[in-house]
Amino acid sequence: MPFAGARPLVLTHGHKVQLKYLGEGSAYIFVTEAIGRKSEQDRLPMYIFKHPPDSEIRRIQMREFVRVPVTIKVQYAPPHEKDTAVLKKAYTVDISGGGMKVAVKEPINKGTMVLLTFTLNIKTKKKQQEFKLPAQAVRCQLVDEDTKVYHVGFKFLDIKPPQQDLIMAYVFERMVEIKRRQ
Repeated sequence: MPFAGARPLVLTHGHKVQLKYLGEGSAYIFVTEAIGRKSEQDRLPMYIFKHPPDSEIRRIQMREFVRVPVTIKVQYAPPHEKDTAVLKKAYTVDISGGGMKVAVKEPINKGTMVLLTFTLNIKTKKKQQEFKLPAQAVRCQLVDEDTKVYHVGFKFLDIKPPQQDLIMAYVFERMVEIKRRQ
Protein backbone atom coordinates (compact mmCIF):
# COMPACT_ATOMS: atom_id res chain seq x y z
CA MET A 1 0.00 0.00 0.00
CA PRO A 2 1.52 3.35 -0.98
CA PHE A 3 1.59 6.12 1.63
CA ALA A 4 2.05 9.90 1.68
CA GLY A 5 3.49 10.32 5.17
CA ALA A 6 1.10 8.38 7.43
CA ARG A 7 -1.85 8.62 5.02
CA PRO A 8 -2.56 5.70 2.64
CA LEU A 9 -2.96 6.71 -1.01
CA VAL A 10 -5.62 5.50 -3.41
CA LEU A 11 -4.12 5.49 -6.89
CA THR A 12 -5.93 5.57 -10.18
CA HIS A 13 -4.67 4.77 -13.67
CA GLY A 14 -2.02 7.30 -14.71
CA HIS A 15 -1.10 8.51 -11.21
CA LYS A 16 2.63 9.24 -11.07
CA VAL A 17 4.44 8.05 -7.94
CA GLN A 18 7.97 7.69 -6.66
CA LEU A 19 8.68 4.09 -5.65
CA LYS A 20 11.40 2.67 -3.47
CA TYR A 21 12.08 -1.02 -3.96
CA LEU A 22 14.20 -2.91 -1.42
CA GLY A 23 16.42 -5.65 -2.80
CA GLU A 24 19.22 -7.68 -1.25
CA GLY A 25 21.88 -5.20 -0.06
CA SER A 26 20.47 -2.32 -2.12
CA ALA A 27 17.41 -0.19 -2.62
CA TYR A 28 16.15 1.20 -5.91
CA ILE A 29 14.20 4.40 -6.40
CA PHE A 30 12.32 5.58 -9.49
CA VAL A 31 9.29 7.51 -10.70
CA THR A 32 6.58 5.51 -12.46
CA GLU A 33 2.85 5.48 -12.99
CA ALA A 34 0.02 3.25 -11.87
CA ILE A 35 -1.50 1.22 -14.73
CA GLY A 36 -3.87 -1.03 -12.85
CA ARG A 37 -4.92 -2.80 -9.71
CA LYS A 38 -5.14 -6.46 -8.77
CA SER A 39 -7.18 -7.98 -5.96
CA GLU A 40 -7.04 -11.49 -4.62
CA GLN A 41 -9.48 -13.00 -2.16
CA ASP A 42 -8.67 -12.15 1.49
CA ARG A 43 -5.62 -10.10 0.50
CA LEU A 44 -4.85 -6.42 0.26
CA PRO A 45 -5.28 -4.97 -3.22
CA MET A 46 -2.03 -4.62 -5.16
CA TYR A 47 -1.16 -1.93 -7.66
CA ILE A 48 0.42 -2.62 -11.02
CA PHE A 49 3.01 -0.09 -12.14
CA LYS A 50 4.65 0.67 -15.47
CA HIS A 51 8.30 -0.48 -15.62
CA PRO A 52 10.45 2.63 -16.08
CA PRO A 53 13.46 2.70 -18.42
CA ASP A 54 16.57 1.27 -16.73
CA SER A 55 18.28 4.67 -17.05
CA GLU A 56 15.66 6.17 -14.70
CA ILE A 57 16.16 3.59 -11.92
CA ARG A 58 18.60 4.82 -9.31
CA ARG A 59 20.38 2.32 -7.05
CA ILE A 60 20.86 3.29 -3.42
CA GLN A 61 23.43 1.31 -1.48
CA MET A 62 22.33 0.16 1.95
CA ARG A 63 25.22 0.74 4.31
CA GLU A 64 25.86 -1.26 7.44
CA PHE A 65 27.98 1.55 8.91
CA VAL A 66 27.74 5.31 8.82
CA ARG A 67 30.46 7.05 6.77
CA VAL A 68 32.06 10.41 7.42
CA PRO A 69 34.16 12.50 5.06
CA VAL A 70 37.75 12.83 6.24
CA THR A 71 41.22 13.22 4.74
CA ILE A 72 43.72 10.88 6.37
CA LYS A 73 47.06 9.74 5.00
CA VAL A 74 46.93 6.02 4.19
CA GLN A 75 49.44 3.60 2.72
CA TYR A 76 48.59 0.43 0.86
CA ALA A 77 50.28 -2.60 -0.67
CA PRO A 78 49.25 -6.10 -1.69
CA PRO A 79 49.14 -8.15 1.57
CA HIS A 80 51.54 -10.85 0.37
CA GLU A 81 54.12 -8.14 -0.41
CA LYS A 82 53.74 -6.20 2.85
CA ASP A 83 57.35 -6.78 3.93
CA THR A 84 58.99 -6.28 0.53
CA ALA A 85 56.68 -3.97 -1.42
CA VAL A 86 56.99 -0.24 -1.55
CA LEU A 87 53.95 1.10 0.24
CA LYS A 88 51.94 3.44 -1.96
CA LYS A 89 50.65 6.66 -0.44
CA ALA A 90 47.09 7.90 -0.77
CA TYR A 91 44.44 9.86 1.14
CA THR A 92 41.01 8.84 2.37
CA VAL A 93 37.84 10.45 1.09
CA ASP A 94 35.68 8.93 3.81
CA ILE A 95 35.77 6.19 6.47
CA SER A 96 33.35 3.89 8.28
CA GLY A 97 33.53 0.90 10.58
CA GLY A 98 33.32 -1.34 7.53
CA GLY A 99 35.75 0.30 5.11
CA MET A 100 37.03 3.46 3.50
CA LYS A 101 37.08 5.31 0.20
CA VAL A 102 40.60 6.25 -0.93
CA ALA A 103 41.79 8.67 -3.63
CA VAL A 104 44.58 7.06 -5.69
CA LYS A 105 46.49 7.90 -8.89
CA GLU A 106 46.01 4.52 -10.58
CA PRO A 107 43.00 2.25 -10.96
CA ILE A 108 42.69 -0.70 -8.59
CA ASN A 109 40.58 -3.57 -9.90
CA LYS A 110 37.52 -4.75 -8.03
CA GLY A 111 38.46 -7.75 -5.88
CA THR A 112 42.10 -6.67 -5.42
CA MET A 113 43.34 -7.39 -1.90
CA VAL A 114 45.54 -4.84 -0.12
CA LEU A 115 46.91 -4.11 3.31
CA LEU A 116 45.82 -0.62 4.46
CA THR A 117 47.97 1.20 7.02
CA PHE A 118 46.69 4.39 8.66
CA THR A 119 46.59 6.20 12.01
CA LEU A 120 43.57 7.73 13.72
CA ASN A 121 43.73 10.31 16.50
CA ILE A 122 40.89 9.22 18.78
CA LYS A 123 40.30 12.04 21.25
CA THR A 124 37.81 10.25 23.52
CA LYS A 125 40.32 7.44 24.01
CA LYS A 126 43.16 10.01 24.29
CA LYS A 127 45.38 8.12 21.91
CA GLN A 128 46.62 7.72 18.38
CA GLN A 129 45.92 4.26 17.06
CA GLU A 130 47.73 2.71 14.12
CA PHE A 131 45.76 0.26 11.98
CA LYS A 132 47.07 -2.37 9.57
CA LEU A 133 44.00 -3.93 8.05
CA PRO A 134 43.56 -6.31 5.13
CA ALA A 135 40.97 -4.95 2.71
CA GLN A 136 39.39 -5.71 -0.64
CA ALA A 137 38.55 -3.22 -3.39
CA VAL A 138 34.80 -3.29 -4.01
CA ARG A 139 34.61 -0.46 -6.56
CA CYS A 140 36.88 1.89 -8.48
CA GLN A 141 35.73 5.05 -10.23
CA LEU A 142 37.65 7.67 -12.21
CA VAL A 143 36.65 11.00 -10.62
CA ASP A 144 38.99 13.43 -12.37
CA GLU A 145 39.98 12.81 -16.00
CA ASP A 146 42.62 15.59 -16.06
CA THR A 147 44.56 14.54 -12.96
CA LYS A 148 43.74 10.82 -13.28
CA VAL A 149 42.41 10.51 -9.73
CA TYR A 150 40.41 7.39 -8.87
CA HIS A 151 38.22 6.77 -5.85
CA VAL A 152 38.49 3.19 -4.62
CA GLY A 153 36.04 1.77 -2.09
CA PHE A 154 37.71 -0.74 0.22
CA LYS A 155 35.96 -3.18 2.53
CA PHE A 156 37.90 -4.13 5.67
CA LEU A 157 38.50 -7.88 6.01
CA ASP A 158 39.22 -9.74 9.25
CA ILE A 159 38.71 -6.61 11.34
CA LYS A 160 38.57 -7.37 15.07
CA PRO A 161 35.69 -5.91 17.15
CA PRO A 162 38.05 -3.74 19.28
CA GLN A 163 39.55 -2.27 16.08
CA GLN A 164 36.09 -1.62 14.66
CA ASP A 165 35.00 0.00 17.95
CA LEU A 166 37.97 2.40 17.79
CA ILE A 167 37.17 3.33 14.18
CA MET A 168 33.52 3.89 15.08
CA ALA A 169 34.56 6.09 18.04
CA TYR A 170 36.59 8.16 15.57
CA VAL A 171 33.65 8.29 13.11
CA PHE A 172 31.29 9.59 15.81
CA GLU A 173 33.86 12.20 16.91
CA ARG A 174 34.07 13.39 13.30
CA MET A 175 30.28 13.54 13.02
CA VAL A 176 30.11 15.79 16.10
CA GLU A 177 32.96 17.94 14.76
CA ILE A 178 31.20 18.37 11.39
CA LYS A 179 27.88 19.18 13.09
CA ARG A 180 29.53 21.87 15.25
CA ARG A 181 30.97 23.60 12.15
CA GLN A 182 27.54 23.85 10.50
